[in-house]
Amino acid sequence: MAEQLFQTDAYLQEFTANVTAVDDGLVTLDRTAFYPGGGGQPCDVGSLAFGGTTVSVTKVSRKDGEIVHEIDGAAPAVGAEVTGTVDWENRYALMRTHTALHILCGVIWRDFGAKVTGGNMTPLAARMDFEIENMSADFAEQVEALANAEIDATRDIGVCFLERDAALKHPD
Repeated sequence: MAEQLFQTDAYLQEFTANVTAVDDGLVTLDRTAFYPGGGGQPCDVGSLAFGGTTVSVTKVSRKDGEIVHEIDGAAPAVGAEVTGTVDWENRYALMRTHTALHILCGVIWRDFGAKVTGGNMTPLAARMDFEIENMSADFAEQVEALANAEIDATRDIGVCFLERDAALKHPD
């Protein structure tokens, strides 16, 4: 399993790694800063540079427990050192969108007790589905005002990790 650099440094834009496998345009590395997507959040894109060649990373996903990088171009050899570069403009837009969705979820849960039932996001655009029985005509404006009040409060944003057993104790 690759070291998942994206989990501990969301601001990491460039990294070096070694190729551990190549299979039909899919490159597996020993470490990666590319987020493979999941939970409605898209994967990172960017590039891999090696031996004077640079190829685009067009998709990153999980396959058989490994993170694989789909590339557009000739693959590096197994064992080669590569420099990965995350498309920062895309990543940062996704980070901003992701944070906004957490604010929205927090407001909806705190003020309406509604759970998230689904969602999807792209850079600077997203959709969230909630379990809400009754909505008034001014509901969207009310939620917008509540979310904007949280944004205006300029609260610190932090990242923490729960052990799986602890997280499963609170499935909501």
